[in-house]
Amino acid sequence: MAYFEHDGLRLHYLDHGEGRPIVLVHGLLWSSRMFVRLRRELSDHRVILLNVRGHGESDRPTDPTAYSWEKFAGDVIALLDHLGIERAIVGGLSLGANIGLEVGMTAPERCAGLLIEMPVLHRARELSRVMFTALASVLELSSGPFKRLSPVLARIPVPASVPELAALRDVLSLDAAAGAALLRGLIAEDRLPDHDPSRLDTLTMPTLVVGHHGDMLHAIDDSRELAQRLPRARLVEASSILEFRFDTDTLAGHIRALSSEAWDD
Repeated sequence: MAYFEHDGLRLHYLDHGEGRPIVLVHGLLWSSRMFVRLRRELSDHRVILLNVRGHGESDRPTDPTAYSWEKFAGDVIALLDHLGIERAIVGGLSLGANIGLEVGMTAPERCAGLLIEMPVLHRARELSRVMFTALASVLELSSGPFKRLSPVLARIPVPASVPELAALRDVLSLDAAAGAALLRGLIAEDRLPDHDPSRLDTLTMPTLVVGHHGDMLHAIDDSRELAQRLPRARLVEASSILEFRFDTDTLAGHIRALSSEAWDD
């Protein structure tokens, strides 16, 4: 296990392999374990799985002001600095996709390319506010039972051959107070990475956008619009979030094509 210090927090990451670097960030309230299967498929790359603040084995502040898109992006940039990586493919899924966009707009010179899978953008703005508010309230009301159960759930054994179960265990054993603070912080910020469309014009690096059908929070039309707007984006449409979680070979192939474009120009 590896950790580094940033913004007064201890953040956890996994660093695997050699070659062109890829930094992947998990979904909201999940952990980097959701990318273990994909990491195994990308054995020809250096794949770095980051648990941003509030997730996995990273520190979990209970102050909502500790969470914002800028701070999440800062976690990624600080990781690149810590590892001495000048440029990498950056991105992830859902929360990780939004963080990838924020990193691209904040520090485009650090991004050889972007991987944006099922982003939450402006079509889902109101729905995300309603869902995050409701979930934050549930976590706040149940923080006592969660605090007692979390250590027990965290020790449930799961087979190493099914890393998704370990990722699900991380969700079930989350720190309810930190989870609520995270959600409250994003609600208070009241913006998504595409809130200012002119910022997207800075994203001239090669980008792979993966959109999912049948998901109102991760609207396929947002992914399509993003891919159309960005000058060097390619869109891949998946049937659902499950498709590329288990057909990782296909997703890895798309990422290799992105990698070739990013570094072979």
